[in-house]
Amino acid sequence: MIITVASGKGGTGKTTVATNLALSLAGVAEDEASQPLYLDCDVEEPNAALFLKPTISEQREVGQLIPEIDLDRCTYCGRCAEVCQYHAIAVMGQRVLVFPELCHGCGSCTLNCPTQAIHEVLDVMGTLERGRAGKINFAQGTLNVGEAMSVSVIRQPKQWAIPAAPGDRPIILDASPGASCPVVETMRRADG
Repeated sequence: MIITVASGKGGTGKTTVATNLALSLAGVAEDEASQPLYLDCDVEEPNAALFLKPTISEQREVGQLIPEIDLDRCTYCGRCAEVCQYHAIAVMGQRVLVFPELCHGCGSCTLNCPTQAIHEVLDVMGTLERGRAGKINFAQGTLNVGEAMSVSVIRQPKQWAIPAAPGDRPIILDASPGASCPVVETMRRADG
């Protein structure tokens, strides 16, 4: 079962409720398969670690793939700009402009380039960490300061930490405050 703890406002006790729920479930876990997974999805201000004090065993960079242009192969046809629904790429004469802050990493420009002049590179937006806090499997994402889009830093920790078929393991997701895209991404696949 996947449970998301969310609220439209910050400071309402989401993390307190989520960490106490995880601690309660860990207290009744009979075996390793029933030990809870706690995922702090408030990537702008993850603070569950203050309460749970996990031992972090793995860390890696996270981000999204953005286009990089090989100017030797580019014919400046503009097809990449035509297919980009987020206007993250523009062709002006003999110049191609990429706007990473607008890019959603969909890959349409790469797939539609007739000369294969576009390849994707990782734009690092934050870090992922996972480990254990007693009987609690713990994971969190942390968005780098100044980054505008946090959804990738929420989606990727979920993919990294949550098994495809969670079985009997309870999963607690601690959402960021609000009702925008980060909260919607945190709630995706939740049972309650």
